[in-house]
Amino acid sequence: MLLSKTTLTSIFSDSNLFCGKEDVIHAITYRSFIDSGVLSSQIAREQPISSSRLDIVVFDKKIKGQFYKASALPEMVIEVKGGAYGNRNALHDEISSNGYCTDMDKLEKEAERGIESWFICIDMSELGRAIDPTRLTDIQTQCKNRNISFAYYCQGEDSYFNAPIGGKDSFETINISNSHGSDKQVQSILNIDNPAFITMCGELLKINGHEANTVAALYQLFRESGLGVQQLSLETYFSFAKTNGSRMHDRPDMVLFNQHFDGKFNMYKNGDRNCSNDTYKMAHINTIFEVKGSALMNKKGDAARLKIYLDDITKLQNWQNMASKNGSKNLKAYFICLDGRKKSLPNLAIEEMVNKSCNVSIVYISNERIDIFP
Repeated sequence: MLLSKTTLTSIFSDSNLFCGKEDVIHAITYRSFIDSGVLSSQIAREQPISSSRLDIVVFDKKIKGQFYKASALPEMVIEVKGGAYGNRNALHDEISSNGYCTDMDKLEKEAERGIESWFICIDMSELGRAIDPTRLTDIQTQCKNRNISFAYYCQGEDSYFNAPIGGKDSFETINISNSHGSDKQVQSILNIDNPAFITMCGELLKINGHEANTVAALYQLFRESGLGVQQLSLETYFSFAKTNGSRMHDRPDMVLFNQHFDGKFNMYKNGDRNCSNDTYKMAHINTIFEVKGSALMNKKGDAARLKIYLDDITKLQNWQNMASKNGSKNLKAYFICLDGRKKSLPNLAIEEMVNKSCNVSIVYISNERIDIFP
């Protein structure tokens, strides 16, 4: 099996330390594979396979990061279920009474082609446990009927359930991570004098795929630099940040909290809609990030690309204004743009970005230059 017990244990150990969006689990999974020796140029996020988009796909090394419209068969595919959505534990909504989940249909197509396929569930107990232990057999049966491997962990417990196809079912011991985070400053990490940052840039420039790959690599860089699970959140909801005229919320791609934060990224304390978690989060928020870098962006010309960049800078500035009104003065913000084209943006376009980036730092990564402003 490509997905080993060691890697699963790492995923569940880290996932125990937060309550928030499923996207964080994806980033943790990406990091666990990197730590196991898989290359970033093998791991695709939000990757279209057959007629579906899958959470995590691992290819042979020959893919070399060229994920966009890849015809090569992957070695492994993973769908993840779990996370906090408002006051809901996602598993309450996604797993039916007979153990079925629609994501199993996506995995079944790949399993039929001989690809190692995994359905991974993480139960967030703060929002009320969704899967009673007696129901694990139902989920496993649904997976087994489709030749899908299954793993399940409920936060706070000292073991997880592992049911690999072709192997023995087992409950595996988990050591809860004691990551306490770090007060390391972002500017010391996103710095051209930092070898780890330069290495990340070089690896990202080899990858042509979904923007989620860029976000996952950034998450990996921060974790490698000592920042903890409890500090880093993806697609974080804040009650005050509703988009005008919509039920949607304006969510930064990534949020960094200080080292004293406890990983409660969810909107409401204990899932109680009467207890917003915003005040607590805003007391510990450190930096927000917007990221641009994908195969679709690589197809755009200078004018279209610059407009999108400026829109994201404006989004960050608007978010800083909202944060200021909700208890966080002088919130730091970074716009990170990965330009995978052979030729960089013209100097005048970069100057326009910088001139309009008041209070927002810009990290521009291209094949010709790497710039950080200021």
